[in-house]
Amino acid sequence: MRRRVPFSDVDMHGHVHNGVYCSYAETAINEFLREEGLTERFDPRADAHGVVYHVKRIELDYEGSAGFDDVLDLAAAVHRVGNSSLTFSVAVTRAEDGAPVARAEVVWVCVDPGKGRPRPLPEPTRKALAAVRGPERPAETEAPRRRNEER
Repeated sequence: MRRRVPFSDVDMHGHVHNGVYCSYAETAINEFLREEGLTERFDPRADAHGVVYHVKRIELDYEGSAGFDDVLDLAAAVHRVGNSSLTFSVAVTRAEDGAPVARAEVVWVCVDPGKGRPRPLPEPTRKALAAVRGPERPAETEAPRRRNEER
């Protein structure tokens, strides 16, 4: 997805504030799930399979800088599917020249909302995620896809 940096995302040094990249990563993941037709499986309002997902970890690597009015491309992909967790990879690049700006790894944990404890991913969700990844690409080595790239 493409996003123009608003002034509210910029810090006093003129760069996108480091904390804003967490929001960019979550937005990229949500758009990825929407584009792949998977939103309903992760929407807490939908009560899909009686589970919810909590962010367990976000790891960010800053590779360049972006500032006010820069146009960024945000791309997300499923990186790993565990027993009770999912790991997404997110790449942020400058649209103008494709220069890397940041990379993120975001781990979601599947939780039983009544018990507040992790539980295994529902099998239909696991199968849907496998279909998005495709059998020819191992999840652990998959690079994030840009929106317009072929699958």
